[in-house]
Amino acid sequence: MALTEQVTASRDRVKIVNYLPVIGKETIVNEIVGGLKAAPKRISPKYFYDEVGSKLFEEITRLSEYYPTRCEKQILTSLWDKLHLEFDELSIVELGSGDASKIRLLLRQIPEFRLEKITYIPIDISKAALNWAADELTREYPELNIHGIVADFLFDLSMIPENGQRLFCFLGGTIGNFDPDEARRFLEMLGAVMHSGDRLLLGMDMVKEFSIIESAYNDARQVTARFNKNILRVVNRLIGADFEPALFSHVAFYNREKNRIEMHLKARKDMTVHLGAVGESIQIARGEMIHTENSYKFTRKDIAAFAHWAGLETVRIFTDDKQWFNLAYFEKRR
Repeated sequence: MALTEQVTASRDRVKIVNYLPVIGKETIVNEIVGGLKAAPKRISPKYFYDEVGSKLFEEITRLSEYYPTRCEKQILTSLWDKLHLEFDELSIVELGSGDASKIRLLLRQIPEFRLEKITYIPIDISKAALNWAADELTREYPELNIHGIVADFLFDLSMIPENGQRLFCFLGGTIGNFDPDEARRFLEMLGAVMHSGDRLLLGMDMVKEFSIIESAYNDARQVTARFNKNILRVVNRLIGADFEPALFSHVAFYNREKNRIEMHLKARKDMTVHLGAVGESIQIARGEMIHTENSYKFTRKDIAAFAHWAGLETVRIFTDDKQWFNLAYFEKRR
């Protein structure tokens, strides 16, 4: 499908384009309704991140139990010189950029006079998040070029500019939200659009003592529970449903057989939920669960598989002092 862009903001050194109208509301409705009619029921974790969900996730990253962000930021803080990248005509492409807080850690390590040769290309489904991040980065780094893209990168990566060397960043362990087959398809697609000399920095949470992992998704303050239930409010708005989040309990546990955290919403009573966008209803039984997220944890063997699927060479693997989180650094060499 050939994508066309809709420019939503443009000013000196900053351009934001929107590809979401091409995908359209119908696709979103079909995806959500299809998941709610499936057995078991499911909602894609991409719908966590409206304005409220994004703020709740930021709060989660500051919790003592939630180690992934803390560990990843420890790695990023002193990483730039180890990447051995040329500055001229370099594009830093961040997939699922959010508030750009992690890329900011890299930018701080780059000499100011080099920034005018670099273009930061954040891609996110939230236009509000991209606009906010662009404003913040422009104030802090006025010489930086920003080409923001409002899109769901899972649909198509062809909208990413192809000039110069590119550093692709897929951080936060987000690759863990994909089932193995989905991860393989995504990495094959990403590898196919990368050119010789392009690099990929891939964040992944590693297998460790399961109690540490479970605590990260069951915090004492129940911020993760609020975050999980908020996805129902997002669904209500997107498809005209009438979910009552208070009628669900947050459930998160480590599936040792599959090396993944599973997050669910468990119904506390029998209910009928109306799906206004399609004029239908679904029945949910007491105790029935809606699967909202998987978060796979990885081993070094998985990293080798990722490189193979994407057609990339592993340059180096960076880790934190506890070896709980890895940033794998790959290069396209052919």
